Amino acid sequence: MRRKKHLKACHYRRLTIPIEIVSLEDNSYHPVIRVKIEHIAGDMIIDTGASVTVIDEQLFPELPGEPTFLEMQSGSVTGQIQHVRLVKAKEMQIGDRKFKNLKLAAIDLKYVNDMYNRHLNRKIIGLLGCDFCVKHKVVIDYRSKELSFSL
Repeated sequence: MRRKKHLKACHYRRLTIPIEIVSLEDNSYHPVIRVKIEHIAGDMIIDTGASVTVIDEQLFPELPGEPTFLEMQSGSVTGQIQHVRLVKAKEMQIGDRKFKNLKLAAIDLKYVNDMYNRHLNRKIIGLLGCDFCVKHKVVIDYRSKELSFSL
């Protein structure tokens, strides 16, 4: 009988930080994480359904747009189409980790903030999108309420 070789587990350096699971209404939950973008600290919803990471354009009007000032259109789950301005942020901090030179989409998050303010008296500065989650191999552990990503 042949013995199976034990495969070496690949150990990647990962940073784990706490997340909060907020409830807006019955059976409506969002994972939320504390971040700091440039000089503004606040909450971001972890939204793996958002193809790009989004920030509230009202909070970051000074961020420079792409050199060509590209615009793209985005559709929300409501089917509403809105214009998106692509911007560059020098820095975003999650936990102790700083991410440099990020390309983000700036949109009007009034609808999201109205909902969060009405239910939780909180302000959302953006949505942490799938682009970030894929690039940094994000793992969300709902049981332990933690998010980890590769360093």
